[in-house]
Amino acid sequence: VPHNKSYYENWVGGKKFEVGDSLEFIWSIVPHNVLEVTTKTEYDSCVKTNGTPEDTSPATFDLTKNGTYYYICTIGSHCDSGQKVTIVVGNGSSSSPPISMPNNHAALSAVLSTITIVAASLVHLCSFLLY
Repeated sequence: VPHNKSYYENWVGGKKFEVGDSLEFIWSIVPHNVLEVTTKTEYDSCVKTNGTPEDTSPATFDLTKNGTYYYICTIGSHCDSGQKVTIVVGNGSSSSPPISMPNNHAALSAVLSTITIVAASLVHLCSFLLY
């Protein structure tokens, strides 16, 4: 559990997530899990009854569309103690503009950008459930 409730929200601040990125939550100390909840209300209130949490590390979540994603730990009071994170993909709007096929240079740049984001995410999100 983080040392302050805003730890993960502070970590996310300033990071840019795009469609096609993946989040990987890794923990070595149990019990921990990750549940994607669908609404801010569920996130804010740490609702633990909707969906099935991923309880095996690593837990990977693909960011498949623009919008806001909410993740919580459902173990005990972990979520209430700040073990949760909001990820905004693109501009946060769920409507996506048409996608054009990138040229090879743009595709390589996008892949490298994704690798960088995922690598940075792994470094920081690994600690997500280590507290």
